Amino acid sequence: MAHSTHNGELESDNVAADWSVMKNRVNSFQRFPYSEDISAQRLARAGFYFTGEGDRVQCFSCSATVQNWNRGDTPLERHQLASPDCRFLSCAHGMRNSNSIQSPDYDEEAENREFLLRTGEVVDESMYPVVPHMKSEEARLSTFNNWPADSPVRPEDLAEAGMYYIGIDDNVQCFCCGGGLSGWEQGDDPWSEHAKYYSNCFFFLGHNVGNVPLTTPRPRVNVHPTDTFEGRLDSFKGRQHPIDPERLARAGFYSTGEQDRVMCFRCGGGVKAWMPDEDPWEEHARHYPGCSFLLAEKGEEYVSSVQLRYPKRPTQNGFSSHESGSSAQALIHGSSDMFEKAEDPMTELEKLQREKLCKVCMDSDISIVFIPCGHLVTCQKCSASLDKCPICCATITQKIKTYNA
Repeated sequence: MAHSTHNGELESDNVAADWSVMKNRVNSFQRFPYSEDISAQRLARAGFYFTGEGDRVQCFSCSATVQNWNRGDTPLERHQLASPDCRFLSCAHGMRNSNSIQSPDYDEEAENREFLLRTGEVVDESMYPVVPHMKSEEARLSTFNNWPADSPVRPEDLAEAGMYYIGIDDNVQCFCCGGGLSGWEQGDDPWSEHAKYYSNCFFFLGHNVGNVPLTTPRPRVNVHPTDTFEGRLDSFKGRQHPIDPERLARAGFYSTGEQDRVMCFRCGGGVKAWMPDEDPWEEHARHYPGCSFLLAEKGEEYVSSVQLRYPKRPTQNGFSSHESGSSAQALIHGSSDMFEKAEDPMTELEKLQREKLCKVCMDSDISIVFIPCGHLVTCQKCSASLDKCPICCATITQKIKTYNA
């Protein structure tokens, strides 16, 4: 697989140019022969700079070149056709190789606005919350006057999770992301359902979107108040589990009621297919290193040491709150395949050593974990210039130094 250079510089006389900068790309089109047909802004937003040869342009990120431009061409579409796996298209425009330009009606203002928002050039202060008059938990709670009496979820819990009632059946909507939920069933938790369908909601992710909580929180009367150790432990009553329920509860997990699946009350991360000798704290740190409860209880060094011990191990027994997960039988088959394909010990050692190398410079060892996504990707030096995770493109809110145990 071909790899693009990290800084995307063009090997030409203008060696100082940094084509990852939008302004530099725009300026490169001063002598572009078809500037009247296709604007420099559109080409630059698509990641292109002018090479100076004919009408050939090149992406600063993936190095793909495109030429033979015609009036009416869409730079983003031609870029995607030439390089469907370009990371810049994925991060800056949200385009994957399975996506295509959907609308035939081009809206330059909308394209520019979305580009600026995705790349962090501007902060969208008008989009979130989507329903600003419902940013108060008290206001949201007041909408539940006619909430169905037989509903299995309480208005107090829904309002706390950002939901307000729209007055139809059991339909609710998030004040921040605008996501709607309905069809509530016994055992549903508003926070978990919110995460299941709208995991990118800024309110759910903990961003400051203007939420105004109740000044006097109402007492919770959930059957299992999972934010307490006793409540989590109580969720295991009447259930058989290969791990001591007390150990699971102390590690922040409660039973989902489905087989041996457990879920963290704080981050919503789930773990399944437990083995009797597994440590709940270690599994928590292995799959969900960014959990604030985990970090508060065990500390950054513990989480870092676990992450370094499992740099690339399969995570089939971890499932996020929006995953359905695979069956235990499938996991057993997967384990068998792993044993059948066991490699030479020296080969395995070399592979592990490579996996610990920074994925940017491929020289120093990985030493930084990104929060909230939890990916271990770079050394400390290479992480300094990053504000988005190069693996999942999530905005980095915190960079934690790891230590090799």
